Amino acid sequence: MPDLVHLGYQFTSQQKEEYWLMMHQVGVLLVVLATCSTLTSASVICDKCNCKNNHVDCQNRQLSLHFNVTDWPNATDMKITEVRFDNNMLVHITEFPVQAITYLSLSHNHITLIDDAAFMNLENLTELDLSYNQLISVNLRPNIFKGHFRPGEYQSLHNLKILHLGNNALHSLDGDLFEHIPNVKVLSLDSNPMKLIDVVTMMALDQLHGLEVLDLAYTELQDLPEYILHTPINLKVLNLTGNLMNRAPVALSYSHALEELYFSENPVTVLDEQTGVNGLQHLRVLHLSFMDELTSIEAGSLKNLPSLKELYISHNKKLTKINENALSFRNGSEESEQWPPIKILSLAYNRLGSLQRHLLGHWDTLDFFDISGNAWICDCENQWMISNLLPSVEKINGYRINESVCVEPVEMRNRRLHELEVRHYHMRCLDSRGNHPEKDAKILVGVVIGVLIAVPLTLALVFLLRRTGFGATLFARAQYGHNDYSKAFYSRADSVERF
Repeated sequence: MPDLVHLGYQFTSQQKEEYWLMMHQVGVLLVVLATCSTLTSASVICDKCNCKNNHVDCQNRQLSLHFNVTDWPNATDMKITEVRFDNNMLVHITEFPVQAITYLSLSHNHITLIDDAAFMNLENLTELDLSYNQLISVNLRPNIFKGHFRPGEYQSLHNLKILHLGNNALHSLDGDLFEHIPNVKVLSLDSNPMKLIDVVTMMALDQLHGLEVLDLAYTELQDLPEYILHTPINLKVLNLTGNLMNRAPVALSYSHALEELYFSENPVTVLDEQTGVNGLQHLRVLHLSFMDELTSIEAGSLKNLPSLKELYISHNKKLTKINENALSFRNGSEESEQWPPIKILSLAYNRLGSLQRHLLGHWDTLDFFDISGNAWICDCENQWMISNLLPSVEKINGYRINESVCVEPVEMRNRRLHELEVRHYHMRCLDSRGNHPEKDAKILVGVVIGVLIAVPLTLALVFLLRRTGFGATLFARAQYGHNDYSKAFYSRADSVERF
């Protein structure tokens, strides 16, 4: 091998080895310096937050800013996919740097202002949580969600599918709010003081053709606009819990694909054919719980729900009646009644006194059944529950009647339904006064027995008195006294006639 010539110097073999060793060490040093530089860059945010497995957790750090652009690691050096800034003191949201973030949570802060295009560099963003802040309608502008403008192309935030805006101070939405995020499928507006869905809010919702989940819980709504569900043809879940509706909205009949409806905690007093939930062909899940004013569910109130599989009617403290024809319906020209294929049924903690056997067509196909905490009347009207219903459903996994006890009549109070079923107990019918006739029969038998015992005793006492001296004198006086009175009466009459 010829000698290596470098800058006019000739190197020996030993010098060559030392030279290559030195170059190797320099290379290693450069790599270490580059790594340290990357770690130093990432440490600014990771010193204050917890960085692990591509997740950055900045919750409860008393932060007033979400860091400067230079405080974030280079997107090519550290791939961050999930960031949480919950429970801090953020007020103003500025532009985020280029990152691979798919989930960003800014909830439970004091956010009032968000800069235009604040999320423009988060092109992979799929879910954004802005709930529990202080956003008002005029500050929630469409340009907040503006994307990148590239030559010949505008790149919207097309990956954003889930947007949480609940628990703010929104009264309405800008009509163009979703023009830069048209692919939102899940929209939460819960716990905002909306009071009504106005025209501009309707315009905003009309832009979300792919909307599948809409949460309007606790928004003080008394009703829905009639055609609000006409445009989002893919809407599957609607949450109307905790509003001020005294009937199910007519707008429900215009839904195309609604599968889940949450209508609990509304001030409905009676659900009937006009005020109830009916005619929803695709509805699978229905919640009608914690309705403090609900007293009865009448015939036809839940009819024509052929796909219904889960029905939750629980914790309605005034509910005393569910009509046995509430769920039944006739399909087309068929004369026979049909019932929805319910698998989960919760009727717990109402004020139900009885349960009619034709409420469902097939009780034995249930996968979950709960009737605990009701005011059951244990008489012959409910005998079918003890003899037929409980034995047919007690084998299912979701069988819950542990707290099912008799409340009326008094003599059956606190008897457990399960105990009656195990003992094959046959309950009696109540009379017109609400009492058990067998109790009256016992009283009657007691009276008869008392009479039968009292009569012989009385005769025996009379006989004994006659045989004693005192008894004989007493009876003699009674007899003689009577004769003396008669003689005196007639004697006086005779003396009168003499004159």
